[in-house]
Amino acid sequence: MTRELSFVTGLGRLRLGWSAEGICLLRFVEVPGPDEAATAPDWVQEALRRLLAHLGGQPQDLRALPVDLSGLTPFQRRVAEVLRATRPGETLTYGDVALLAGRPGAARAVGQAVKANPILILVPCHRVVAANGPGGWSAFGTPERKARLLALEDPKAC
Repeated sequence: MTRELSFVTGLGRLRLGWSAEGICLLRFVEVPGPDEAATAPDWVQEALRRLLAHLGGQPQDLRALPVDLSGLTPFQRRVAEVLRATRPGETLTYGDVALLAGRPGAARAVGQAVKANPILILVPCHRVVAANGPGGWSAFGTPERKARLLALEDPKAC
């Protein structure tokens, strides 16, 4: 069973969902959803505090926050693990991720896995760029949002 809450940041409204295993959903949304922050477990409240600090301009290393990848296919899970292992501020091309995921030449499959990512920011798909530049960003709505998330990451601070 998962529970959800929504919250507003300078980048937009986010919906966060969690299971007993970890955070399983973090998406930008337009419509407010449930707000269970006050009744959320302590670890979810800590994750929310760190996310708000990070998105408010106080860089946080979010890799230690627990995520639940059980809803992903094995390949999507491997891509998520590769992305979670990247350092704040580091970018990889789709081809780099494919290679690190053990599937050289599967850059398009990586693109599909990134597009299906349900846990934005914590599975940092914003760090994946096209070989010739930043590329698009369907999950976040705009390339500007991707650029802002990358700008928030200060590797020296994490």
